[in-house]
Amino acid sequence: MANFRDILNYFRPYWGISILSIAAASAFEIIDLMAPYAIGQILNVLSNQPLDEPWKSWVETVATLTQTSVNPFLSLTVLLTIIFIVTVVRAPIQPWISSWFHWEIPLRARRDQLEKAIEKILTLPLDFYDEHNPGRIATRVAKGIANHTWTYPEIAGQLIPKLARVLGIFVIIWLIEWRIGLGFLISFVLILGFGLRDLKKLIDQEEILDRYQENTESRTSEIVT
Repeated sequence: MANFRDILNYFRPYWGISILSIAAASAFEIIDLMAPYAIGQILNVLSNQPLDEPWKSWVETVATLTQTSVNPFLSLTVLLTIIFIVTVVRAPIQPWISSWFHWEIPLRARRDQLEKAIEKILTLPLDFYDEHNPGRIATRVAKGIANHTWTYPEIAGQLIPKLARVLGIFVIIWLIEWRIGLGFLISFVLILGFGLRDLKKLIDQEEILDRYQENTESRTSEIVT
């Protein structure tokens, strides 16, 4: 199994666009939180409750720019505009700025690594294959490249942006009530710890199966040869 350093080295030529796409995906995950938060503020306006401080500041800024007084209609207009921006306007932009690169980058890297692997294999002396099984070499190369190819979208497109989303939820809860935020943080750490423990067991089992499959394919290749 590949470790995190292997993945970073594998995608080294694409670090710039990778950081941009991961940052964009994380930002969109945080922006997603604004819609339900804004809906809650709309309920506050309809029930004659005060807005939370960030939203109140935005409404006051809009009132200053438009030379109007702060009233429920203006508050609802600002909140609905924000919901429109973070849902409708964002929808066609997000796939191109973030999600597209989660697949383009690993496919480009896979093409480059396959070219390097084939170039290396073709330059090896013939007596090398007398001592090393070609089937095992081909299997290791194919599995290594496939592992990196399918691991990147999971990390760049799912894991890191979702962690950013969880961090955003934690910050919002902490601002509302720090005690609840602390409980949320503790529960998240516990769940993450148990999840990683079970994941480690699955990885160990997968490594055993990979070694068994590799040995089986190698013996089959030797018999055919």
